[in-house]
Amino acid sequence: MAGDNLFTILAMIKAELPEVPDEAWEKIKRMLGHRAGGERVYIPLQPKRSKLEMLAEVGANASNADLAKKLGVSVSRVKQLKRLR
Repeated sequence: MAGDNLFTILAMIKAELPEVPDEAWEKIKRMLGHRAGGERVYIPLQPKRSKLEMLAEVGANASNADLAKKLGVSVSRVKQLKRLR
């Protein structure tokens, strides 16, 4: 993990979103410092959402068995995720 410094995590996100202007990142950092400065921030996992995003990226052409292998879940879980889309 990147550590527990939220600004370190924010820098990783910024690297993935080069289209967002630097001014926006500075505003976000100021707001976070003002509202959560000195606090421990909890960032929950969103495994279902990430699996759905991965499923959308792979596309509908892959078989359920291939998708299960790529996502690290069972074939029945792939079927459930497909129904959720």
